[in-house]
Amino acid sequence: MLLKKDHDAVLQLFRAFAEAGSDAEARRSLYRNIRQELQTHSRVEEHVFYPAVMRLRAEPAREAVRDALEDHHIVDGLLAELDQLDPEDARYGDKMRTLQESVERHIEAEEDALFAQARIHLTDERLERLGRDMAILKGAGVVPGRSAGDPSCGPAFGGARAQRATRDRSSTRPASTPSR
Repeated sequence: MLLKKDHDAVLQLFRAFAEAGSDAEARRSLYRNIRQELQTHSRVEEHVFYPAVMRLRAEPAREAVRDALEDHHIVDGLLAELDQLDPEDARYGDKMRTLQESVERHIEAEEDALFAQARIHLTDERLERLGRDMAILKGAGVVPGRSAGDPSCGPAFGGARAQRATRDRSSTRPASTPSR
C-alpha cells in the first residue's frame, strides 16, 4: 500500500499543479512538493524494494526493475531542468507536462508489471517486511518524507493477498531479519 499511496499522492499534486493555472507562487510551491514526493519515493524504492525484486530469479521481474530505474533517471533529469526554470518561463509548463507524462507512464508500468512480479515471487511475509522497511527508511530521516507513524505504513503495495497478510499475520520477527 505504501508505494501505491505515494503514486496516488503525486498524481494528486500534479492535478493541483494543473489547477493552479498561471499563479506562479502556487506553481512553485506545488513543484517543490512534487519534487520532494518523487525524490523520496524513488530513493525508498531504490534502497528497499528494487533490490529485493532484483534478487529474484525471474527475468521479467529483473527487467521491470531495470526499466523502472531508467524511468527514475529520466525523472531526475527533468527535475534538474525544472530546478533551473522559473514558473513564469514559457518552457516551464511544457517541462512539467513532460514530467507528469513520464511519471504517469512509470506508475502504470510499475503497478502493472513490477508489482505483479513481486506478488508472484515474494511471500506475503516478505512483502509486509518490505513495506515496514520502506516506512522505517522514510521515518528514520534517511530519506525525507513521512514519519514511521504515518497511516500509509504497511505492506509495500495493495492487493487482496497483501491486505490479507496484514490482517491475518502478527509477525514477531524484526523487520531487519534477513529472509531466505
